[in-house]
Amino acid sequence: MLALIRRWLLLVLVLAVIAILSIYGFLSLSLPQLDGTVSSPDVQLPVRVDRDRQGIPTVTGKTRSDVAFATGYLHAQDRFFQMDLGRRNSAGELSELVGKAALEHDRSVRIHLFRRVAEQVVENLSEDERELLQAYTAGVNQGLSDLDSWPFEYLLLRTKPAFWKPEDTFLTVFSMYLDLSDDQAGRDAGKGFIASVAGRGVANFISPSATPWEAPLDNSFMPEPDIPGEDQVNLRLKSDRDFEGLTGVFKPSTVIGSNNFAVSGNLSEHDGAIVEDDMHLSLRVPTIWYRMQFVYGEDGQESKITGVTLPGTPFMVVGSNGSVAWAFTNSQGDWSDRVMLEVTEDDHYITPDGPVPFQNRFSTVKVSGDTPQTMQVRYSIWGPVVRSKYDGSLQAIRWTAHNSEATNAGLYKLEQASDVSSAIEIANASGVPPQNFVVGDKQGNIGWSIAGRVPNRIGVDSTFPLSWREAEENWNGWLPLDQYPRVINPASDRIWTANARVVGGENYQKLGDGGYSPGARSLQIRDELMARQSFQERDLLDVSLDDRAVYMSSWRQVALNALDAKAMEANDGRVVFKAYIDEWTGRAVVDDVGYRLVREFQDAVKLKVLMNLGRYFTLLSNNPEGSVDDGWIQELKKEEVSVLRLLERQPDNWLPPAYGSWNELVLETIDEVISELGGVEALPLKTWGERNTARIRHPLSGSIPYIGEWLNMPAVQLAGDNWMPRAQQPDQGVSERMIVSPGNEEEGIMHIPGGQSGHPLSSFYQSGFYDWLDANPSPFLPGASEYTLMIIPGE
Repeated sequence: MLALIRRWLLLVLVLAVIAILSIYGFLSLSLPQLDGTVSSPDVQLPVRVDRDRQGIPTVTGKTRSDVAFATGYLHAQDRFFQMDLGRRNSAGELSELVGKAALEHDRSVRIHLFRRVAEQVVENLSEDERELLQAYTAGVNQGLSDLDSWPFEYLLLRTKPAFWKPEDTFLTVFSMYLDLSDDQAGRDAGKGFIASVAGRGVANFISPSATPWEAPLDNSFMPEPDIPGEDQVNLRLKSDRDFEGLTGVFKPSTVIGSNNFAVSGNLSEHDGAIVEDDMHLSLRVPTIWYRMQFVYGEDGQESKITGVTLPGTPFMVVGSNGSVAWAFTNSQGDWSDRVMLEVTEDDHYITPDGPVPFQNRFSTVKVSGDTPQTMQVRYSIWGPVVRSKYDGSLQAIRWTAHNSEATNAGLYKLEQASDVSSAIEIANASGVPPQNFVVGDKQGNIGWSIAGRVPNRIGVDSTFPLSWREAEENWNGWLPLDQYPRVINPASDRIWTANARVVGGENYQKLGDGGYSPGARSLQIRDELMARQSFQERDLLDVSLDDRAVYMSSWRQVALNALDAKAMEANDGRVVFKAYIDEWTGRAVVDDVGYRLVREFQDAVKLKVLMNLGRYFTLLSNNPEGSVDDGWIQELKKEEVSVLRLLERQPDNWLPPAYGSWNELVLETIDEVISELGGVEALPLKTWGERNTARIRHPLSGSIPYIGEWLNMPAVQLAGDNWMPRAQQPDQGVSERMIVSPGNEEEGIMHIPGGQSGHPLSSFYQSGFYDWLDANPSPFLPGASEYTLMIIPGE
């Protein structure tokens, strides 16, 4: 009997091994070709692709269009599923691939008609841009066709991929618009609601334009708004019962921003400037960016451009061409508006030309495994029409991305920029989501401006919903390129941006306020740069890794102020809590319990105050048409700055009636934090690293039992946090770090949180991850060639 059991177990083991080998062999069919030769009728001359040990390709060809073909080929072979998700994300077509789970998302983005806009962008391309895009598209489709099997994700989803179209490249760009802009103009809607029930002064306090942490390049000053008095806001007039059963959960920031900075040749140990770029975006598998080097042109006059590309597009997004290095952060200017509509009895809306009917468009959303869904959206001359979730009124969304003139393929021209001035001119005219553009050149010059199209506004405060008359007057075409704000070679020899306000005065009016960050990261970067008088690349790396908790120190002090001797009498939890925050390192490091407790306190007290305020303003409206929970104020910008001011100044009229003092509210919150973390006995284990543990996941990993985790990056603990240069959360943070001096690329540094390949069987799947994690100064340039693929003309 025992022998029979052994034979059965052996048979099961053999079958399991055969199954594993079969699956491995089947999945291996979708690995890219690394060596050898492929032919294509879409290349004019031979193109050479050399990959180093991490899979980073150097593409060498005679023409830019041939390099574009090879770029598309490589993107498709390594990252096609990522590209597919990118185009479907902005087109509202994810449900067709993954089913009902994406239906709500698809409905929300379909209103922007991005597939239609992308087609218009293609029609508007110049001849050079069209040639580039056609070559890239051909490369993508051949790269996909040359795989021996479809990418493994399609096998799991039991479907097959659709080939690439030219407009899909711009759908990929529109996915970046969605990441980087307020596509619903939600801040405007929220501020407008507060203004309608309590006045604009209150709304501007809740979501202020200025903070104490700002560090603009031009040293301009903007005063903080006053705290409104009891004649405008008075929570004490309400009863305790009004604030019972508060609803809402903590909503962390969806994007924690980016950093870039530069020092001129006067401070560099090279002759040239040094540029640093940290693009803080979502962290996922595969990574957003794909490292490459382009080499093209005639022998002896070749252009060499190194940096990162965005799969789905043929552009070098950030990088260096040997003469110029350039970098981006999100500008946070005002690129979207809410327009209040006046509706007539016969369901028309008022325009400058009188009442006109709404345009009704129907759209069918295909859903994998289910019946198609039909949606109807009304459109106005200003954009899609939505119903305000606060009061039910009809409003239109006006956004730069809706206009095909705002998007183009001009970014590739940066590859040929020769100095700071020419690079800024190219960036201003490029069709990308408007970004802070920081650039340095080989001669040592540095500069800042805005990349992308900027509305030509006339000065109406568009952080609130606009009447239709204001909408017509406020947005008069595009800002002329020669009127773009620019800072070139400032006296400080330093430039920095981190999603906060960069300029004031007239230039601030041109850009508006789309929800700048509070400025704490900008301030720390500026101060660190000013503290040094000479720089190498590793010095800029040190600045980017600054995890000092300057901003969080203010929140810590709020807790300490409340934790006096009386508050801690017979309360061991508070005693231990205070001891940990007394002893904190003042940094967001993984083994610090004190920082973790301050951070948990900040989240909890912020939510508590904001939910009470959300309930208060909702009560003032007395409007049954609204449909919000009490946490809605978290969707505004810089609202946390106002909460901190309330906690520091403790105005009685802003205190919820359930509390006798602000310190009572603070102490209750501390007790709740201790309880939610498991009680006082559990506090020693509650380090920052335990909370800030990486969740860098493949989009399908959660759908695959047992082995899905194999697709994810390691769940390692991460230093850093939102409001410091080392901005890091479990699934958001440094999606790319570049530090480079043009002309001295061999000294440059590059970090990416994952590998080149999107295929888990590839040796390039995790390459570079641990250099990113440990901030090892890994080389900016690709290494020696270990694989060579030739793409030659032919059928």
